[in-house]
Amino acid sequence: MSDRGFWLRVGWRNLGRHRRRSVLTAAALAWGFAAVVVLNGILEGMGSDFVRSSTDLMAGQLRVQNPDYEPERELWDVVGGDEGVPLADLMGRLRDDPDVLGVAPRLYGAGIVASDSTSRGGLLMGVVPEEELRVTHFLEGVVEGALPAEGAQEVLLGQELARQLRTGVGEVVVLVAPSADGSLGNELYTVSGIVRTGIPEVDAAQVILYLDDLQFLLALAPDDVHEVAMALHDPWRAPVVAGRLSASLADLGPDLQVSPWTEFRPEVVEFANLIAGMNWVILVVIFLMAAFGVANTMLMGTFERRREFAVVKALGMRPTRIMAMVVGEALVLGLLAVAAGALISLPLVLLLMHYPIDLTPVAGEQMFMEGLFRFVLRVEHSWDIPVRAAVGLVLTAVLAAVYPAVRAVRVPSAEALAGR
Repeated sequence: MSDRGFWLRVGWRNLGRHRRRSVLTAAALAWGFAAVVVLNGILEGMGSDFVRSSTDLMAGQLRVQNPDYEPERELWDVVGGDEGVPLADLMGRLRDDPDVLGVAPRLYGAGIVASDSTSRGGLLMGVVPEEELRVTHFLEGVVEGALPAEGAQEVLLGQELARQLRTGVGEVVVLVAPSADGSLGNELYTVSGIVRTGIPEVDAAQVILYLDDLQFLLALAPDDVHEVAMALHDPWRAPVVAGRLSASLADLGPDLQVSPWTEFRPEVVEFANLIAGMNWVILVVIFLMAAFGVANTMLMGTFERRREFAVVKALGMRPTRIMAMVVGEALVLGLLAVAAGALISLPLVLLLMHYPIDLTPVAGEQMFMEGLFRFVLRVEHSWDIPVRAAVGLVLTAVLAAVYPAVRAVRVPSAEALAGR
């Protein structure tokens, strides 16, 4: 048997000397491992849900714009600039990317929306509803009526805006907006529905039209859009996908900029980093507690075996081998704890992965950073968490045994053999 295998066998034998103490210590370490895996998995799930809710509602996870469009948002800074770009070709290329889940063109404007009784300022948004629903979820919040249809001269109003205008489904409103050619667009539209996004400032100003209708109102060409929003299979790959798409779209012209959500939603990145930091705090705190438990167990074992260490020192055993005896015991203890912790955490992880616990009926939905956040206990599948926890636990056990191992080496042989 190799030298390494010998010390592991010695460590296993020594753990059996005080089985109750060893079992209690291993159980504590196993529950610490399980707590780290489950809690970190839940936090990863919350972070992933938060990113998705912050980007899926309205923003999208990737977008193509004219580089000059932000932050002034001028009407004529459309995708492709003055030369324009074939919208169908652009969207076709974006859809062909294997990471892209959906593609939706958008057009924006600002104007006055007036009913029979009053008027309000409105934020105009032109979309293709069937495409938008593949990218975001705000159109799913229709509380009355239906989405605007193509060629029907219809608008979808935010719930609070409709209340302020004292209008409803089937009523006629007037939209007045400055156009790209310098004129003043003025058209009548029928209210097709009322939408509630949950974002107060959006619900109080949003006017949603079919893309063709808004292009006509703003005197823009059929291929003119301010933005093409995209949804991805994995939001965390947005920077990689943005770089790849930027290179593949370069031949369409210089006035194309592909931006990931990590750039246009930096506050979401900061919150995701905060959650990642909390994961490390949990890992460090729990394993520091585990380190004290291992150190206490090893110190007690070292004190009880003072005569044994004195005998092997007197027989000429090297100090490094004595230390290996103690550290090997801690290593075996750590490996046992990882195995037991895996058995404890595995059913909990699988349960929360496939059957998440929805606390929304108790806690309610919360608007946070332009996202509709639901409190759901769900574990995000990741091998990083259990591997990181397993390595951390074994290292904690080994490092915690170093001081007891040093104490074992320093046992005075004469005094220990004399029983003092």
